[in-house]
Amino acid sequence: MTGGLRDDPVVVIAATPRSWAGRLRAHAADHGGVVVRASVLTPEDALAEQCDVVVLDDITSFLTAAFVQALQRRGRAVLGMYDPGDPLGKGQLVDAGVDARLAADVEVDELLARVQALAVARPEDRIAAAPPTEPVGVRPGRVVGVAGPVGGAGVTELALEVAAQLAAAGRPTVRVDADELSPSLAQRLGLPVHPNLHTAVRAVARSAPVDGCLHPLASRHALSVLPGMATADDWHTVRADDVVHLLGRLRSTGHTVVVDLGHCLPRAEGPTGMRFGHGRALAAHCSDLVVAATPTPTVLARTIDLVAELTAAPGAPRAARCRLHVVLNRTGTDRYVTAESVGELRRAVGASTVHVIGEDPRVPRAAWQGARVGRGRFRRQVRDLVEAAGWTRS
Repeated sequence: MTGGLRDDPVVVIAATPRSWAGRLRAHAADHGGVVVRASVLTPEDALAEQCDVVVLDDITSFLTAAFVQALQRRGRAVLGMYDPGDPLGKGQLVDAGVDARLAADVEVDELLARVQALAVARPEDRIAAAPPTEPVGVRPGRVVGVAGPVGGAGVTELALEVAAQLAAAGRPTVRVDADELSPSLAQRLGLPVHPNLHTAVRAVARSAPVDGCLHPLASRHALSVLPGMATADDWHTVRADDVVHLLGRLRSTGHTVVVDLGHCLPRAEGPTGMRFGHGRALAAHCSDLVVAATPTPTVLARTIDLVAELTAAPGAPRAARCRLHVVLNRTGTDRYVTAESVGELRRAVGASTVHVIGEDPRVPRAAWQGARVGRGRFRRQVRDLVEAAGWTRS
């Protein structure tokens, strides 16, 4: 038990207009028996708070099975409150997998007793009750994240070709667009924007298969794609943990996942709520991280900053033994510029190898055609990167 004064259980409440929350707070203030630590408005805040029990409603906007499982994996019990006059409310809590349920008009003494009983239950019992994330007998796939410090570094094309190379080598591969600022995979390939990342996240929350959310791209190879959000403003409707859980689901089925992380922007408050931060959260779960730069002083400086931030923060990819691959993309014919750029990256980032990929006119042509880049310099040099990284051998 996390504990508070007199070892009372610590509770976090999902903000609600219903009266049970006020009655529980008043009882805690007047009589004790429970410590109400916080009232939270977002799933990120709920996951960040240290507590014994999280109490929420069937009308909580961020109630999903994935969110409840995330709390349970952290050793926290989840108590769901429902409107006894709503025949669907209790069922939603059952589907979400909460540890216990009570009618919202329950007497405060009974609510307090249920909270206390959940708090003293062994956390390992709740964790063991969570469904396994990986099917038995399936070897989990690799997750390759591709990021760039600015738009125009070629992240979209680089991630697409890496995925195509892996699929051509016989590995079932999913190319996922998780660019929060400018998701463009659907437009790049001439695909409909639905189903997309949001659709797949909702499927995982319902414990439904995600195969129907994927767009098959190559008939000869096991390559599928998952477009990003229909618009950048949709990102506030999806938590970073949800996308991490989705990638885990894809990986657990044996897929190699190549995910476009965009610019890995920090979290920020916008007019539609919390945005960004998803790319950084996903980077911490990648087995390999590819950072693409272009040969200009400004982009190189921002690349160095991005690598430092991604590998220095708590839970960063390097701490998880993620392998870092630096790519100098879209180089021209000036050997001096290329040599200076490679040297700067090696000195500042500490990378022994910087993969150089030259400018290729087939790249913009393929974008206009909505197809994979044709055979030539770009495809050959990306293949060299894939082979050097060992992704087709491991």
